[in-house]
Amino acid sequence: MVMEDNSNRFEIAGHPIEARPLSPGLYLVATPIGNLGDITIRALETIAGCDILACEDTRVTRKLLDRFAIRKRPYAYHEHNAEKAGEKLMEALSEGKTVALVSDAGTPLVSDPGYRLAQQAIAAIDDMHVAAELVE
Repeated sequence: MVMEDNSNRFEIAGHPIEARPLSPGLYLVATPIGNLGDITIRALETIAGCDILACEDTRVTRKLLDRFAIRKRPYAYHEHNAEKAGEKLMEALSEGKTVALVSDAGTPLVSDPGYRLAQQAIAAIDDMHVAAELVE
């Protein structure tokens, strides 16, 4: 079972913000290459508002979460567990959950295993209501 987190808040410069509600689906969230301060508000809302936050390296993602006081438990999805973790994430999507996939830096799918999950979600669109959205 993939761990869900219902906290949907984050902070910018000490000011708490509540994330907007998300429609069920897979969200591919771009993260800054270098300066964490370059992240967009929409990306923060998506990360804070998702049911499940999947990432390549939980230690790298934890730095982003801590910087913006996002209380999410990142779920590891990387080259070595993509098959098994992908099955669990696809199951969550089929149950109507929101899954946000972040890369260590940049846009998921460019040079990380996120492309596998995106391919699975796209292939499943006919079988279930899965929406995919790129968040920059």
